[in-house]
Amino acid sequence: MSFCLFEKGFCLLKLCQRKSEQLAAVQAMQDLGEEGRLGRLPEELEEGYLGLGAKGRVLWLDPNATPAHEALLAADQNLSYIASVLAPFSGDVFEKPLRERTPALLSLSLDEEEEEDYPQPPVDDRMLGDFLSAWRRGLVRAWHFMGPSSVTLELETREGPAAAALPLQQEVIRLTADPGTLLLYRPECFVLSSTVKGESLGISATFLSEQPRWFVSASKDFDPSTWLCLGGHLAPGGPPPPEGEGIHVLHTATRLPALWDEPEMYSTGMNAGTDAVVEVPITRFDVTAYFTDNPDEINVMNPKMNQRHTSFVDGIELFDNKYFEISNNEAVTMDPLQRQVLEVGGALLQQMGISKKVSNKRSHHVGVSVGVDKADFPTLGVMTGGNNALAIIANRFSFVFNLKGPNYICDTACSASLTATHLAKQLLLDRVWDVLDFHVATGTHLCLSPGPWVGCALGHMTSPQGRCFTFDSTANGYLRGEGTSGMILKYGDYEQASTIYRASQVGQDGRSASLTAPNGPAQEEIISRAIREAKMTPPESTCWECHGTGTSLGDPIEIGAVRKIQRKVPRSEPLMMSSNKTNIGHLEGGAAMAAMVKSVLTVQQGQCLASLHVRQLNPHLEHTIFDAFFETERSSFAAERGHAQISSFGFGGTNGHCVFWGKSRQKQDVQALLLRRIARMSPAEIRVIGNDPKDWEADLPEKNPLPGDVYSIVLRPEDPIDEPIKWVKVRDASEQRESLTDFYTVTGSFNSWQQDTLAPGAPGHFSMVVFVPSDGVLEFRFLKNGNEQLVLAPEKDKCTEKLARVLGPQEGLRSCWSVKAAPSSCVRLELLCLRNAYGVSWSPM
Repeated sequence: MSFCLFEKGFCLLKLCQRKSEQLAAVQAMQDLGEEGRLGRLPEELEEGYLGLGAKGRVLWLDPNATPAHEALLAADQNLSYIASVLAPFSGDVFEKPLRERTPALLSLSLDEEEEEDYPQPPVDDRMLGDFLSAWRRGLVRAWHFMGPSSVTLELETREGPAAAALPLQQEVIRLTADPGTLLLYRPECFVLSSTVKGESLGISATFLSEQPRWFVSASKDFDPSTWLCLGGHLAPGGPPPPEGEGIHVLHTATRLPALWDEPEMYSTGMNAGTDAVVEVPITRFDVTAYFTDNPDEINVMNPKMNQRHTSFVDGIELFDNKYFEISNNEAVTMDPLQRQVLEVGGALLQQMGISKKVSNKRSHHVGVSVGVDKADFPTLGVMTGGNNALAIIANRFSFVFNLKGPNYICDTACSASLTATHLAKQLLLDRVWDVLDFHVATGTHLCLSPGPWVGCALGHMTSPQGRCFTFDSTANGYLRGEGTSGMILKYGDYEQASTIYRASQVGQDGRSASLTAPNGPAQEEIISRAIREAKMTPPESTCWECHGTGTSLGDPIEIGAVRKIQRKVPRSEPLMMSSNKTNIGHLEGGAAMAAMVKSVLTVQQGQCLASLHVRQLNPHLEHTIFDAFFETERSSFAAERGHAQISSFGFGGTNGHCVFWGKSRQKQDVQALLLRRIARMSPAEIRVIGNDPKDWEADLPEKNPLPGDVYSIVLRPEDPIDEPIKWVKVRDASEQRESLTDFYTVTGSFNSWQQDTLAPGAPGHFSMVVFVPSDGVLEFRFLKNGNEQLVLAPEKDKCTEKLARVLGPQEGLRSCWSVKAAPSSCVRLELLCLRNAYGVSWSPM
């Protein structure tokens, strides 16, 4: 086949195929027509795809999506096999590698009587662009004719170098394609015409050369600041940080469900919308002995639970007691909550440069707080003396790491972690009598025994579905979850950190409808006080992490309190609202700390992470009265700076609210920004002139772009997002190709910036050995043909990287390479020139 394509430009094959298979394929195509799945190609493209004079009912075959007869799929596989056989010889035959093929086009001939039933659709630039791209890259056009009628074919030779180079060139070739015939021809050498009397099925595809590779870079006058709000990037601006010194967040750590044992894992899981909930594992207890799905069976005399799911922390039984210098006997009876706090807190201290060995040698005046609302371990019959008193959870941590600052646990039920951190803020603000180095704030919770589940079920607190349906109309309770997390808080200069603990307030409901009923006015008061402490306005709130347990009563009351705060002043953009309890459940005493860590990650990324399980908003939320979004997918902030606020409410009435300010650490990837913007543009305009694609005009690159060709695409922020793309050639590599007479000179600090000619080696390789100046710094750049208007220089001045991009040859370049070496030593400079691309290297002698 490759020999025929090289010598004659076409190849005619006869396939060994049963006639019954051919007729079955034709019948399958006719059935598709009766189902209304066949269509017609636009007038401008029909003859280009099917051949001059041909008309047909067509269908693009997608083996993964289109239900098709086995005979049609087998014919498609035959085309792929033939392409794979030709590929190894494509470089010799076509001087280009054969890399891929187009989808198969099924075509059933169309007579004049049927034309009215198949009108031709209008063409658009995308259709024209797809065809023109395939035609330009096409190396071989394959046609498999399956009958039942024979087709008369004519190949007319094109004008051009490809056809002229054929050893056995013929002006016109006439062929008859009987059923089972396969025609391969080179579209750059021939124009196909076909006529058929009767009905005939053809399957065609084009074997393509490699897609040109383009490298996108911004022009010198490109200003990324006007584009940063596009494609997920953040524009400069947003609420400014508070003035003066205060409390900022240095580090965070986590041990959360789904193996989110690092904040980065936590962030990745939340970004991916992960549901970390599983069935209660046997390592906790046998849930089947306590579970019932009949609410009538849950009563005081029959302790049952209505949940069989949880988000659990894996591996709590794995504890390296030797690292913490705890004996085996003591470790066996330690509450796992103590182990979790030691591990998470130890990870935080490690980030501060304090290991166990360091703490043994020197004490630190560091505060420690733990938010926790219950300990299941003592109820399991393994409590020994005071080893598992609740206070020991925090006390042991300071003992192990030799910390001398304030140490306490805080239990205000669900708001325990936020309350503990609020008290830590007060300690850090004391800069007179008890100045802390920093504070380790943690929150923890584990579900070790069925007792609390039974109690929650009796109180109708937990969801029978085993999820927190926060904001959703089906909200019917919360899911109990596990996890430990923490952060390092330090008083200091705001310029040292990207996240600031800006404000927090804690209060109580007081007299309410009942002890456990949420109190909207009390929540509103706490939020208002925190905003006033932060010296900000409600519209400066960016992202709101709700307590959001997923109860039909609590969610509307909480949103009502937010609404009353936010509706006072108009907002410039909607408030983004979410809750991590939809991902990991309600961590009870540790819930607020997990939410605070999420909020720190939120402001550092400049993105609000989504909530799960929101199908239909709770009709009692009354969210339309103020401008807010309940995020169901990840969303970017409007600016690089923003506030994340956290509400946490204990079921006994202790409410807390916290405000974090942060600046996004997201790097500005201009390359990705430009590529995304270009990908969203409309296809280039194609102007059809005649029926030969060679004569068509298009705002596309040329048919055979050369390495070194440069095209420009004009982008303006104010342009419509669907503006047609337009490629304009600004540099032709063929005009700047290296000639045998080209030479290069080098100028630098070693020769007082005079010119020395490089010695030529292999084609495109030039080199020279130079002496390093007395200061030990060698600076240099190159000139083409000794012309000071054709300078080769690195993209950045004083460049020390061998793989840095080389600019030029062009006028006005003043940057240079810089190499440090021993004074008076020798360095070999090498310049590689290949198809107008340049590379620079050096090595000591």
